[in-house]
Amino acid sequence: MTKSILALSILLLTSAAFCAERETIRDATGKVVGTATTEGNRTVFRDATGKTTGTATTEGNRTIYRDATGKAVGTATESGNRTTYRDATGKTVGTATEAGNRITYRDATGKTAGTATSSGNGTTYRDATGKTVGTKK
Repeated sequence: MTKSILALSILLLTSAAFCAERETIRDATGKVVGTATTEGNRTVFRDATGKTTGTATTEGNRTIYRDATGKAVGTATESGNRTTYRDATGKTVGTATEAGNRITYRDATGKTAGTATSSGNGTTYRDATGKTVGTKK
């Protein structure tokens, strides 16, 4: 579940920019694992081969995530500095709380699942133990 929260969080963070922009997503070793291209309120996610893996559409404070077939797989709702993630059934699967340049992710029980720290134009994602699990530029 922790990996899914981090993956969903990466998707949310990459959909935060609302201008035509392409971002590269890398794993902990620096290998490109995908891209996120944002135009307006919609972000399209692609794997390293260019195949579409999903989308995110933001309306107000709510983002809806869909898989490659268009099926809704989850949502993220922002309130102040906190985002709540829910699965397709509406069950809470985690939260993210922002403080300065750092976001702390917690699972549904409140246990820390990981962090994201922004510096310059990049973000580093770490798991609960502090190990780097990915980057975004």
